[in-house]
Amino acid sequence: MLPNAEPRLTEQPVEIGGFTYPAGVALLASAYLIHHDPDIYPEPHAFRPERFVGRQPGTYTWIPFGGGRRRCLGASFALLEMKIVLRAVLTRYDLTPGTSVPERTARRSITFSPEHGATVVLHERRGTVSREAIGRPSAAPALT
Repeated sequence: MLPNAEPRLTEQPVEIGGFTYPAGVALLASAYLIHHDPDIYPEPHAFRPERFVGRQPGTYTWIPFGGGRRRCLGASFALLEMKIVLRAVLTRYDLTPGTSVPERTARRSITFSPEHGATVVLHERRGTVSREAIGRPSAAPALT
């Protein structure tokens, strides 16, 4: 089962993408299908984080936390926490996969997680920023 936004029940006929749905039909947005649409994201199965460098992802084309009035309440906190942790780790270490087995995605309650835990090996960088400096915004590169 793929994660999706909560379904919405149509109160009257509605046309979406050239299809007309009658009243009483449950519709939902599929985050998986949106995030893997090659018209929106060329090479959708490739890991390409540079897609978002210099521009924000689209409000209706990148929806890991849902959207609209029912957007996840923890979304802002989750993104902030991720930036803080990644900044602290990546300014001090290089990461390599901990295993040669490809990691698959597994369903975990209402979210996805790596099937085998995404084990990585940390390699301390030479000439890294000190632990004290990591806490100071001017000492390490900002993740935005």
